[in-house]
Amino acid sequence: MATLKALINKETLKVICETKRVETSYIANVIGCKPTSKVDEWLKSTSDILPTFNQAKKVAVCLHIPFAGLYMNPDDVPKHKLPKIVNQRTLPEGYSSDESALNIAIADLLEARDLLISIEQELNEPIVPFSVNINTNTSTDKVAAEIREVFDISLDEQFKKTSSRQFYLYVRQQVEAKGIFIHCFTDVDLEMARGLAIFDNLMPVIGLNENDRPPAKTFSIIHELVHLLKRQSSLCNEFISAFSNNAEEIFCNSVAGELLVPKDALFVKLRSRNLASDFTIKDIQRLADDFSVSKEVIIRRLLDNGVISKVEYSTYNDEFHKIIKLEKEERRVARAEGRAVTIPKYPNREAIDRTSSSLCRSLFRGYTENVFSKQDISRYLGISQKYADKFLGEVSRWYVR
Repeated sequence: MATLKALINKETLKVICETKRVETSYIANVIGCKPTSKVDEWLKSTSDILPTFNQAKKVAVCLHIPFAGLYMNPDDVPKHKLPKIVNQRTLPEGYSSDESALNIAIADLLEARDLLISIEQELNEPIVPFSVNINTNTSTDKVAAEIREVFDISLDEQFKKTSSRQFYLYVRQQVEAKGIFIHCFTDVDLEMARGLAIFDNLMPVIGLNENDRPPAKTFSIIHELVHLLKRQSSLCNEFISAFSNNAEEIFCNSVAGELLVPKDALFVKLRSRNLASDFTIKDIQRLADDFSVSKEVIIRRLLDNGVISKVEYSTYNDEFHKIIKLEKEERRVARAEGRAVTIPKYPNREAIDRTSSSLCRSLFRGYTENVFSKQDISRYLGISQKYADKFLGEVSRWYVR
């Protein structure tokens, strides 16, 4: 029986790959197509080689587009020009120079931003311009304090949060209120990119890696915010790096550390718990829980404020890595033995965590005003309709606080 081919528009596929700067070798690797040259033929109008329906569907998933998008007119392809972004990353050895996954992620962020703008225009909602000006040519303490004041990030509210997720959502909401678009990107390794900033006078973008933990995302928001205050578009992968050689990253990390764990508040906590030295892992975890940050941020703040030495810092850091490695091994063994290893997933919460607070609000308002159906909400968020009610329920509570 002959294999049914997908009669995709080859010119459309070519335009999408060129617009998003995606290498055909990347597509071939993601969808498991061999030889790689076969994918090149799918883009050539002079070639009669076509993908199968299964392959075409995998290509659409790889490119983060609807399957029907491969059949549309090439003139209708959204042609976002990817912005110039300063690479601030420290990349591991053996890193591949293929940035296709990252380029797709950047394109996704820009499309999500455009979606928010179009929805707000349809709902006649005012689009808040980004007009915050904070002098970043001063001490990290002063910059952190001014960010807290301007963006109204209350220390009292921080201590009231019962989880790092709640604090992450709070910080995201406060920063977005000043006209910044904060959204998660997917399918990019953490080692390759944890966060990015795209400056624009209308609605600058902070992109966060969906795979990161809530406290790490919160840290990245502040880190990338500093880049935006400097009117910079930057790509970062460091997280509270101990001894970076990049002056810009050191400054952004220092501001984020001071804002999330202010020196004075840290010493108040240390005194209240009679802690001065010889911290146990449990002590560090309690401090992390107090501030809704990670243990890595706490030990860096202890180092920065002279409470622990570099040797002690490295010892704690190594211990945290051992714990993470052990947890991974335990999950591997559990999988091998057929035991459950994953935490139950809640698609509605995951959708909220990765989707801009402003976009969540606009989708909710659009639903209440009969502009969008639950089916529309589900499609925009990539969740099934059965989770749409829970999503709408949580977002509705944001309006009654």
